[in-house]
Amino acid sequence: MKSIAELAAALIAAHEGGPLLDQVPERLLPTDLDAVYRLQDTVIAQIGPVGGWKVAAGLGDPPLCAPIPANRFLATADLIDGEKHRIFLAEIEVAVQLGEDLPSGATPEAVEAAIASLHPAIELIGNPFIDRDATPRNLQLGDLQSNGAVVVGKAMDRAMMDALDALPVALELDGKPAHAVDKGASWCDIVGAIAWLAGHAEQRGHGLRAGQVIITGARVLAPLNGATMIEGVLGDWGRVNCGI
Repeated sequence: MKSIAELAAALIAAHEGGPLLDQVPERLLPTDLDAVYRLQDTVIAQIGPVGGWKVAAGLGDPPLCAPIPANRFLATADLIDGEKHRIFLAEIEVAVQLGEDLPSGATPEAVEAAIASLHPAIELIGNPFIDRDATPRNLQLGDLQSNGAVVVGKAMDRAMMDALDALPVALELDGKPAHAVDKGASWCDIVGAIAWLAGHAEQRGHGLRAGQVIITGARVLAPLNGATMIEGVLGDWGRVNCGI
């Protein structure tokens, strides 16, 4: 492995059932966030186009983010090969879909106007590494923050935005409770994160486009440990599920 392009190709292949990564040359490891985002952009250049983003609303200033390729967004009816894609963990998130392009410098009012709908979502986390615990965090971040796939559920009532900071969210694995919380990023947190993301994405040459889906950070998460059915319950507002 001699270049960032070769590292990106190896990460993509590992997420698709190819060889797992072991030792990565130190000179190719991202040393800071700028290098993390360069690796992400190299991955996207090989696997794109961008179908959406993940951003950790309410966490960090600025928040961490990653583009997600369009081919990793799935509907609940799609069959997901968890073994092939090395899926080991599930997260339940609130997602938004844009109804129009969102340029750099967008005001909170412009962000709200650009959001066409809110959705429950499952992010499936994949592991392309032989020893994940020994893998530097920046390399995991550069690997599109370990994104393996995103399953997007049906649109929820937009009135839920007022309940987001105290939203009860539960994750069930094979019909059994795995994790539950009753707090998370508020609507203000989400709008602020997307306003920041609009400028950040544009600087990286991607931009936020109509139709893209943005997942806004894990509310609950749990390792699968062999489970094959995943369901997220967002209070009385919505459900999303998938099988792997």
